[in-house]
Amino acid sequence: MKPRNYSIEGFSLVEVTLALGVVVFCLVSVFGLLAVGVSSTTASIDQTAATNVLTAIASDLESTSNPSPRNSTSQTSPLYQIVIPPAGTATSTTPATSYIGEDGQLAASASGARYQLNVWTTGSTTTQQETLVRLVISWPPQAAYANAQGYVETVIALNRT
Repeated sequence: MKPRNYSIEGFSLVEVTLALGVVVFCLVSVFGLLAVGVSSTTASIDQTAATNVLTAIASDLESTSNPSPRNSTSQTSPLYQIVIPPAGTATSTTPATSYIGEDGQLAASASGARYQLNVWTTGSTTTQQETLVRLVISWPPQAAYANAQGYVETVIALNRT
């Protein structure tokens, strides 16, 4: 009787160890990128929501009616209570600060807010030019504008003549 040659096929311990090392390296890289992706998504959500609030504020300012007679008194926007000076008024160097809540409406204080709204108005010295309104929304609301985690800003030209 002839002895049979049994050939055992499989992976050696060295091959298995190297394969596990490659898999672990790839998984560690993927998990490292996961944290970056989550923080990027969070920042994107904050910016999108702040931009939507800016759009609502711009609509509110643009829908504010002119006083009658024109150029006589300042007006206040109905939803966000932003004071629009009459044409011929000088520039304000100090921003008016308000707070915006999770629902996109005015909040009573910074503690119940999601965003801080800073408003600068730039009136012309003549009655023939528009009023410029600079809006800056920053977050978190407790932080000063210069130290904010993120912000979105726009400038709106209002024809107040």
